[in-house]
Parts: sequence; C-alpha cells; structure tokens
Amino acid sequence: MRKSFEIRSFLLCGLLFLTGTGMLISLAGCGGSPGQPPKPVPGATTNVMVLLTSTANDKLTQFDMAITSVSLSDSAGNTVTLFNKPFVQNGNTGLTEFMRLNGVSKPLATATVPQGTYTSATVKVAYCEFANASVAAGGMVTLIAAEGTCGQGTGNTTVNLPSPITISGATMALSFNLQVSQSYTLASSSSYTISPVFKLTPVTVSGNPTNDSNGKISGTDALITSVNLSGGTFVAQTADGISFTFSSSSGTQYEGIAGLSALSAGQLVNLDGAIQANGTLLATRLEVANLSAITSDLFLPLSPASPVGSAISQPLDCFPAPGAAPLCQSAFFFSSSTAFHISGQMNNLQNLPFIPAFDSLNFVLGQNVSVASSTSQLGSGGMLATDVTLVPQTLNGTVTAIANAGAFTVYTLALAPYDAVPTTQQLAVVAPFSAIANPTTVQVYVDGNTQQLQSGSIAHGSLLRFRGLLFDDSGALRMDCGEVLDGVPE
Repeated sequence: MRKSFEIRSFLLCGLLFLTGTGMLISLAGCGGSPGQPPKPVPGATTNVMVLLTSTANDKLTQFDMAITSVSLSDSAGNTVTLFNKPFVQNGNTGLTEFMRLNGVSKPLATATVPQGTYTSATVKVAYCEFANASVAAGGMVTLIAAEGTCGQGTGNTTVNLPSPITISGATMALSFNLQVSQSYTLASSSSYTISPVFKLTPVTVSGNPTNDSNGKISGTDALITSVNLSGGTFVAQTADGISFTFSSSSGTQYEGIAGLSALSAGQLVNLDGAIQANGTLLATRLEVANLSAITSDLFLPLSPASPVGSAISQPLDCFPAPGAAPLCQSAFFFSSSTAFHISGQMNNLQNLPFIPAFDSLNFVLGQNVSVASSTSQLGSGGMLATDVTLVPQTLNGTVTAIANAGAFTVYTLALAPYDAVPTTQQLAVVAPFSAIANPTTVQVYVDGNTQQLQSGSIAHGSLLRFRGLLFDDSGALRMDCGEVLDGVPE
C-alpha cells in the first residue's frame, strides 16, 4: 500500500424564451451583440462556476495538485476570490488529479462575482506531484516526482488569459485548463521541476449542454453526503474534498439504482451534470456500481502481480473507507466473485460493429477502471475488488488511416510508445490480463453521438486526442469514442 499521493452563454441574462420553432432566444435588455456576452452592469453580480480540466499527451500517468486558492483581478487591481481552502488531508486526499481530466471538466467551486472585465487570475497550490511509467530490466518502473510546495518552493502557478474575461449575465463558468506538457520538466529521477501552467477561458453555458465547452460535467466520481428527498436534491463530495449540491429531475438517468429515493449518504457514485441558470448543478446521469461499496479508487493498472488477478496500479482518484486514513491503494485484486461493468457514460454500445466486452477474460493493462470494494480489508494482492468498472480515458496519437463501418467512421490511431498500453505490453503479460498483438494501434469508432471538438477536419496525419471506452477485441484495441479534441505534440 502506498500513501495517497505522498505528503513529502451562451451566457444567460434576463429571461429566456422558447419559440414555436424551437429556437431559444433572450428577451430584450440583455445588452451586447449576438454571439457576444452581455455588457457588465455596474453593481450587479454573476454566478460563476470554476471548472478544472487539462490538456495532455500520454507521457505522464498522473499529475496531482492541492489547489488552495483561485482569484481574479481587474485592471484597477481589484481582486475577487473564487476559491479558498487550506490543504488538509482529513478523510480525503485533498488533491486534484489532472490526467483523468484530459478533455473533460470537474467543478471546483461556485462564487458570486461582481460584473466587470478581469485581466488576470491567480492560482495558488500547496503540493504537486507527477508520475511517469516505463519499463527497465523487465519490470515496471514508476517515477513519482513531488514537490512539497510547487513552483520551486513558491506555491505559484502561471495563469494565461488569451484575452480579458468579461463577467456578466446571470451565470457563466470559467475553465482553468492545466497545460500539462508545459507544467513540468523531467531529466532524471533527481532532476525535475513542477511549475503548473493554466489557460483560463470563459465557458458559454448552454441551456442543454453537451460537453465541457458549454457547461456539461462528465464522469465525476463522488461520495454522497446527504439527500433531501422533499427538495429533490443531494450533496456530493468529490475526491478532493469539495462538496456540491445537485438537483434531480424526471430526466435524470439513474443506473444501478432505482432513483433519488434509493440514494443515501455514504454511497459512491459517478455523475454527469449540467450547469443551470442559477449556477447550480442538475444531475443528468447518476451511476452506482455497488450500493454496499464503502471504498472506491480510480486506477490505471500498469503491471500484473501475485496472486493471479492482482495489478500494480496508478491511483487517479480515491475514496478511502470511513474512518480510514486518507490513503489511496497502489494495487487491487479481482477474483471469480468480482462483478465487471461498463460505464454508462456511453449509450451507443449496442450499435458498435464489434462486441464491446469487458470482463476477466479481456482485461487489458492500461485500461482506466474504477474499482469498488465493500470491505476495507486488504488482501495479499491489495484492495479486494467487489466491482470493476471500465471508464472512459483519453488517448493522444496520430491518425494513420480512415475507413467506414456502418454508421461509424473508423480512425486508425497510432500511439506513442510511451503510452500506458504499449508500455505495459512490454512486460510479460500473464493471465488473466490480455496480450495485445499491436499495442501502439487503436481502432477508434466515431458516430453521430461523438462530440467532435477538434479545430479542423480529420485527415491522415491529424494529431488528436480521442476520449472513450477502450476495449480488447480478441487481441485488438478498439475505442468507442465520445469526444474528439485537438492533440498535443508528442
């Protein structure tokens, strides 16, 4: 067991009106030109949600930070605080892991902000670390580079604004996007730096958001801390110890649970949400793998271990058992009694031109999995897995071929050799984990459900990031893709 990450809008303004043609328009008086944010109103405030995301290639397996404060400043030097929380491990890690946020967002805070134009932002951090996996002498080597205080002891980060940010309207969001490749250097195990670099942009909140660029929150792991049935709400705490109130509606999709009435404090869930006009969150999907689970970790399995069914893994998010120390496990064990699931974040599995199977017979090292346990007891193989759920992950690579299969466009994606899957396949892969014939090649399936957020058309040679569920299909890697984004140079 390893100590957890060691301690060493569409802007809404006024009222909206739905026309008979289905077009959403705003009533007069909002100000601003079409496609532009409304003008700030002196003395008025805006509900602002702070979102965290990242842009990364696959060189790292983990990048953690303890964010302690976030603020905005205008040209006159006036500052408003968006988030302030000391770094204290107390039942949770207190850290945000950014590699799992490659291409998706999670909420950090909500704040009421005076309307105006802001020209700079500050993010303070108390602790940083990153991890890099490689193979040497036939074994997996995971380098964990950590700084007790980031920014070479200063706790400072760099926040770049492409242009001044106008805070106006009723509700908006701000996206703090960690530029991972610019945030560290690594020469050797003893020679590295960690200096986080963020890109800050406003998010136009849609009335029906479909991705994180217009107000959707996808795949957030959380612990339910309270439920208000009469109010139709619940409070969920993320792995970094931040709590948010979600509302439930008739449109909320529940998986593994009957509905809000079956939800209770202590349950571990996976959530999708939509930012609402009042700055709150509406749960659009809530998934429970096991109602009796008391602990859960999001893992990147890297190496088989003993006994059979064990995997040495990189923890990405963790929810320790009640009363336990704020620790993440570094290994888990699954057996014949373990239940295997596929995340409900993708809803087109039945349409794929291959069978999207995930069980003990086609489990590939390098697949992102959420592991839940109904016991805090550790076995000789680490955390005892009651349930293992395949979850979306992001792959960065180059398109080498394009084909069609029914309603899907199929892109052949070439991965860098340092990607987690090809790296793990350098080892002697033993059962029950699957061996992949060509681990640097993935067939990516894109259909009308896929959010194509890349800046141009896709062609041979395009460098892109694809996010989705990664499957082993008889020794070949295939991804059901939910999102396409611009790639990051290797």
